[in-house]
Amino acid sequence: MLVAVPRPVEVPSRRFGHYLLRTRLGTGGMAEVFLADAVDVRGQPFSVALKLMRRDVPAEVFADEADLMGLLEHPNLVQRLEVGEAFGRPFIAMELLVGGDLGGLMRALHQQRQPFPSDMAVHVAIEVLRGLAYFHQARTRSGRPLGLVHGDVNPANIFFSGDGDVKLGDFGVAKAHGADIGPADGVAAGKLHYLSPEQTRGEPLTPASDVFAMGIVLHELLVGAHPFQRESTDVHVVMAAIRTARLHLPFTMDRTLAAILRKALAPDVASRYRTAGELAGALLTWSLDTGHGPTRTDVRRWLAEALGLIG
Repeated sequence: MLVAVPRPVEVPSRRFGHYLLRTRLGTGGMAEVFLADAVDVRGQPFSVALKLMRRDVPAEVFADEADLMGLLEHPNLVQRLEVGEAFGRPFIAMELLVGGDLGGLMRALHQQRQPFPSDMAVHVAIEVLRGLAYFHQARTRSGRPLGLVHGDVNPANIFFSGDGDVKLGDFGVAKAHGADIGPADGVAAGKLHYLSPEQTRGEPLTPASDVFAMGIVLHELLVGAHPFQRESTDVHVVMAAIRTARLHLPFTMDRTLAAILRKALAPDVASRYRTAGELAGALLTWSLDTGHGPTRTDVRRWLAEALGLIG
């Protein structure tokens, strides 16, 4: 099982409800995530990822994410198991994905000077896009469209199960289609380098905003570099690069994949894939036409070998 290096648990108690906190897996602007153990009604031990709200975050913000996770059920989205509260801190118990996140896997491969195989890169993208397509079309239990945009698609929010499943998580900044968001809010909500051009301008979000972010992730996997990375860390310099979205793809790159990337990363929304399903369809067609679609066994074997670099 892959977990972060243990750190002191800065909480009132290691026991939250019937969960025993083991170690911190990660921390973000809204919450901390811990590996936690529990025992089910049959007396069998199991582990979860327990997300604890930070004390400075409004309770209703955390509650919105918990409620949203309760409505969403898809094999490519991280699943909520339970919602509770202990010591005045709300928590969400989520399925534990022992394969870690895509960001960690990318770093491990980079350190070993190993490329991310193109067939696996396309597979990961298709799986995330399937989850996104469901997310964008999700409805309430009464059938009312939720009209959601994820708003924070990046490698740190893409996870792997032990069986090789790919899942998108962290719905804490999700917004309704057309929601206004200022540039400063955009940086806070989504990771700076994964914002869409319209996010940097404070324009309403649409599913195409998530498509652009997924295009950035796919570029990183296929090319081995971020398309809009600049030496300067100045927010305005990075935003300017995203707005122009000029791509410099390797001349050796598969021409069809290059065309798909250019459309996914078109700065003009009208020229971009409008939905996650459209981008997934283009990538699936490439997989079928080239015969590069990995089987589930291929994915499990490759992931096990790749994760060995981290462990």
